[in-house]
Amino acid sequence: MTFSLVSSLSRSPSREQAAAVMTELTTILASDSFSSSKRCRDFLEFVVKHALAGDYDSLTERFLGVELFGRAVDYETATDSIVRVRANDVRRRLAQYYSSQRSAAPVRIDLIAGGYIPEFHWRTVEEVEASTGSANANYVSQIPVSSTLEDRLLAPGTEENFSPFARARRHSRVFWWGAAAITVIAAALLSLFLRPHPSNFDRFWLPVLEAPSSPVLSLPTTDTFQFEPDAMQQFSQLKPGESVNLGLRDVQNFHNWHVSMPVLQATLSVALALERKGKTPLVRLGTDLKMDELRGHPIIAIGSFSNPWTQQNVAGLRFTFDRGISDREPPRIRDTLNPQRSWSLLHTYPEPQAKDYAIVTRTFDPVTHESFVSLAGLHSFGNQIAGEFVSQESSWNELARHAPAGWEKMNLQIVLETNIVGTTPSSPKIVDVYFWK
Repeated sequence: MTFSLVSSLSRSPSREQAAAVMTELTTILASDSFSSSKRCRDFLEFVVKHALAGDYDSLTERFLGVELFGRAVDYETATDSIVRVRANDVRRRLAQYYSSQRSAAPVRIDLIAGGYIPEFHWRTVEEVEASTGSANANYVSQIPVSSTLEDRLLAPGTEENFSPFARARRHSRVFWWGAAAITVIAAALLSLFLRPHPSNFDRFWLPVLEAPSSPVLSLPTTDTFQFEPDAMQQFSQLKPGESVNLGLRDVQNFHNWHVSMPVLQATLSVALALERKGKTPLVRLGTDLKMDELRGHPIIAIGSFSNPWTQQNVAGLRFTFDRGISDREPPRIRDTLNPQRSWSLLHTYPEPQAKDYAIVTRTFDPVTHESFVSLAGLHSFGNQIAGEFVSQESSWNELARHAPAGWEKMNLQIVLETNIVGTTPSSPKIVDVYFWK
């Protein structure tokens, strides 16, 4: 259906134009493309009515978030993408509607990317009449009173009136209708075969990408302790052989004071990968993640011992983390199915690390079927390689070659290894994988 841009966005639509827009809106909202999503119907109806009323200044992301989705007036639009996600869904459904309809409506409603003000594209009278005539062509057996002699000759059931010329015209018309039908069928089959299959990256992230709400990136809890200024002054005045008695009151605790560079690298890798797929994650630090933020949100937890969500969800699985018996014993990853098998750091802090290990975990809640993803390393570098691994297409192509059929719907764990030179980890290597339902 072709639309001429006679009036792209009418800032002062006439009464007749407004009525035409509302009629088209009613048809769209009742269509199969929108009938399955009340929120998309509400969104489109809201912006169209405000546009027709000339209230363009209100059609902002913040106003829509407050009015349609119950967000607070001062909510963070940069991290809460509910309006952008719903607008993208509306655009997709509008494109689906217009690609499947042969409507004679004089107006097309669009929601152009990058904004929330709908655009009304008007067709010329000739285009409307051509569309109407195209639709009426399906009823060739109904001969109107004002039909011409040629129309009556070509009407079904009037073979006795056929001249050789009329029969030739009819055969020609039948031929072209048949050719057109074959072309449509061939195009449909071609589009079916050429339709891009989801990548292995998409197959892993599909539960997160298809979730109705934004994923939450949970970063490790980082507490920093330092002496109070008075205690620091006492230390600075100590002479060789002298001591000073200090207690807990002389120590300051800074909650979530810093984020390590490897954790930041992992966070950026995952956030950018999901952004490219249309999902903007919410970033939260450690235990500051509130329970009400978890409801309906996929969780992506970064960190092992310093992230309570990893500790809660990875404990009891095949590959899990173990701190060791004493502080001098390096932490390790244990294989609970084979107690003799484990992976541990070569050194403990503050000695430099030459190797690190990580576990990538994805599980599904058996009741709600919501997904949980953990990207956890023994050391901070392990967090970085886990984040980079899940963000690269090549990683999942390698995994898929050895994965069972239907792995994208299964729980999984992947053990990764990296060598570290200075502060630079090498590309992660898959050590072991485990799938289960």
